Amino acid sequence: MWQYIDKSEKKVLITASLVSAGHLFLIAYAAIFLHLTVPTCQPNEKLFDKPDLRSVGDHRYEVHYLAKMWNFQPKKLTVPVGTTLDIFLGSQDVNHGFHINETNVNLMAVPGVVNKAVHTFNQPGVYHIVCHEYCGFGHQNMNAEIEVTDKVTLASMDQQESISGSGETLSEAAIAGKVIYQQKGCVGCHSLDGTTGAGPSFKGLWGRTEEMQDGQKILVDQAYLVESIKLPQARIVKGFGPIMPQIPLSDEEIAKVIEYIKTVK
Repeated sequence: MWQYIDKSEKKVLITASLVSAGHLFLIAYAAIFLHLTVPTCQPNEKLFDKPDLRSVGDHRYEVHYLAKMWNFQPKKLTVPVGTTLDIFLGSQDVNHGFHINETNVNLMAVPGVVNKAVHTFNQPGVYHIVCHEYCGFGHQNMNAEIEVTDKVTLASMDQQESISGSGETLSEAAIAGKVIYQQKGCVGCHSLDGTTGAGPSFKGLWGRTEEMQDGQKILVDQAYLVESIKLPQARIVKGFGPIMPQIPLSDEEIAKVIEYIKTVK
């Protein structure tokens, strides 16, 4: 029967067979040698709502990464060279991407689902984690890092950024306020170094006079900040858009955030 097939059709059949064989080989190679797997659509692991790190064996750790607008927790992970990480990833709000540079770890953080990857870090260095799925105005600020070093024998995690980068001693309320600032996603729009983002920087904000879109000038004090957090669309600072969501914070939490804002100078 083969001899009755046109030559051009034979070429198409041979080419299609070779391409299919090549695809099957690549899939097998990725599964066997690169240990790549495809996550299922249903959660195979127990959902979690906070980051965690635990030892599960010799040079092996289980880490729970939590993605939310707009940061990853833990923010920094330090592990010894040769550590194998069982990485579990969840999201508290929307879809996020999760890629560890210089590795084949590439996951999606999906609400209601826990995705998993396994990777062994044999080379020392700093491995940056980035979000590759657009998740809102603070998307570009979603990052974390894994430091692999021969200077430690046990893994450790830093859930939050340094509370006081300047060495200044903060009150308990201000420290709690910075934690809220990080956990609720404020970090995605309001910088601490004067950089203009989707919203005004917190640096030097307290006591400053801000001009609104309607030309009115308002002193940034307790009353203004409370209103801005509770009713973010009530007054819009000139040069910014009405994009801030209404974040569900208690009066006590708002007071702590304001105490922290007072310290950012």
